[in-house]
Amino acid sequence: MPGMLTSKITERSQTTVPAGVRAALGLRPGERLGYIIQGDEVKLVNASAVAEVDDPVLERFLGMLTASIEKAEHVAPFPHSLLERARAITEGIEIDHDSPIDGVTAL
Repeated sequence: MPGMLTSKITERSQTTVPAGVRAALGLRPGERLGYIIQGDEVKLVNASAVAEVDDPVLERFLGMLTASIEKAEHVAPFPHSLLERARAITEGIEIDHDSPIDGVTAL
């Protein structure tokens, strides 16, 4: 298709954004790339340039969480026994990281 830029997906589902796409979106290192899915098409946007709506409840919660972490309140190491249990119950389970995710997801 004329004018189409392409990039290859690695085995770890990673890719390099072509220079022409970075230039068109004004992307610089460290900025976020956004994906807007509409039917069977995907639009790329410079997510760093999109204004985010301030959420006062979220801001207060994150402030409280930050203060709690800084004071080391309610902060404890992840229990080794829980980690071992998780490893035991997931042993031998294969995960295909390239398989599609069913349903609505927000990352």
